[in-house]
Amino acid sequence: MRLGNRVPFLVLGTSLVHNLALVNVVRSDRGAAELRKRFPDVPVVATEHPGWADEVREAAGGRPVSVALDRIGGKLAETLLDLLTPGGKLVSYGQIGEEPISVHASTLLHKSLTLRGKNIGRWLSEASADRRASDVATAKLIALALKDQFDVAATYGLDELGIALEHAVRPGKMGTVLVRPW
Repeated sequence: MRLGNRVPFLVLGTSLVHNLALVNVVRSDRGAAELRKRFPDVPVVATEHPGWADEVREAAGGRPVSVALDRIGGKLAETLLDLLTPGGKLVSYGQIGEEPISVHASTLLHKSLTLRGKNIGRWLSEASADRRASDVATAKLIALALKDQFDVAATYGLDELGIALEHAVRPGKMGTVLVRPW
């Protein structure tokens, strides 16, 4: 994937869906090395180093960062907001960071930024049945087409949900933690 003239998206984790220009941002060098092996044409930046935001700007090649998808929250989200171009959007869908997202109103106002939260519970209750079916079908297609790209760190039953959550937020975890419905 090349950045080309498309607007780069800043993504925490991996996503090659819809052929978007990406800069992947992960927490550790270990995670960055793994992503670089899998997706050698997609820039990856580790947040464990001071100055990582400058590395993101460099990886974007001077193009504006219009969207950031954030599964961590907290202090990291504040830096992501700073990286966004005027009119940009931060979509927060996780809460691994224990501290709140602290943002001064002037940050949002002067750059006309949007801060939006998303979660599966709201999607289940608010999306139409047709939309949910379409989203699930798309997710299945992606998972099947890229199944070799999904490492599974562990699989838990619903009765082990607490353990699964602890594992999912563990620093240095490689792969996805799955919860099976049985």
